[in-house]
Amino acid sequence: MSGHRGRRHLRKRVILLIEPFLEDRDGILWIKELAREYSHTRILIVSRQSEHVYAERALHAGAAGYWMKNGSPEELMHAVETVMTGEIYTSPSITALAIGRFAHRADLPKGLDALSNRQLAVFSMIAAGRRPGEIAKELGISRKTVTTHFEHIKHKMGYANAEELKHGARESLGSGEVHARVPHNGEVAPSRVP
Repeated sequence: MSGHRGRRHLRKRVILLIEPFLEDRDGILWIKELAREYSHTRILIVSRQSEHVYAERALHAGAAGYWMKNGSPEELMHAVETVMTGEIYTSPSITALAIGRFAHRADLPKGLDALSNRQLAVFSMIAAGRRPGEIAKELGISRKTVTTHFEHIKHKMGYANAEELKHGARESLGSGEVHARVPHNGEVAPSRVP
């Protein structure tokens, strides 16, 4: 469903099921807008995208839950019921990760967590093989802004050049693992590597 069609039907829904990155706009930004504009609506993300990459961002944006499409129908029903009762739904692994961060007061690891939502959207499009001009058109920004995002992503992820950036994006988002390099400033960027 496109973002515009979904908004039209929103008034009739108690719960909204959406993909974090839609064909016509940044889903995280859309979640923020919907949560602000329709505060009575409970938003449950149903996605193929890695929950380890997107769940926390979606929850911070105003979603009430995040469910992976590879889960069972029973899990989906549990997620819907949880969100409809006013609670937050996440998978056990995301819950454990959040509790671990809280308990150990761990700093967020460098890598994908260091990227802004817009940078993550650009990084996802790089992983999908899109060129800078295509990314600019899809996001409604200038090609120069996309190039600036490329540079910031390279710096934050520790990639030396555009080729490393493209390879790292495909590896990171294709496998659900984060592949960061040693940044140019000499600090070692932690990464989750198989």
